[in-house]
Amino acid sequence: MGSGSGNLVKFPTPHSPLPTPKAGMKHYRLLNDLAALEQQLTQMVKGANGFSVEHPAGAWSPSVDIYETPASFVLTAEVPGVSLDELDVKVVDDTLILRGERRWERDVQGENFHRLESAYGKFERTFKLSQQIDADRITAELQRGLLKVVLPKRAARQIEITSE
Repeated sequence: MGSGSGNLVKFPTPHSPLPTPKAGMKHYRLLNDLAALEQQLTQMVKGANGFSVEHPAGAWSPSVDIYETPASFVLTAEVPGVSLDELDVKVVDDTLILRGERRWERDVQGENFHRLESAYGKFERTFKLSQQIDADRITAELQRGLLKVVLPKRAARQIEITSE
């Protein structure tokens, strides 16, 4: 009987060579088909010219900065390519809502993109407003692709002290 090494079954490891046709024809064909499919998918993503195409992980959302001045908070949102008609800024209860859409407006025959990093589509950003904000006096303006929303602080209310 000896060591019994002739009866051992070898399981493939990540570093094992691919099985040969002698090791199992079905397994070999399946791995070859998967490798061919992976190569085709890679070519589709890279394109025939070898440039890779990267897709954003989620929906488009404009970058926002918020800073404070003595009289207000100021929110700026980068919205290049978004027209005034495609923007909506409103306050609902204690939430500031920015909505909009950057539309794809290129439909030229014969164009072949080699890289496309700009994101398009609808977006929505919401911000909880502090009690310090006077929602009735909020203003917004759009200049050169930058939306600026000014959130004025409430004035401190002076309380009169009376005595008897």
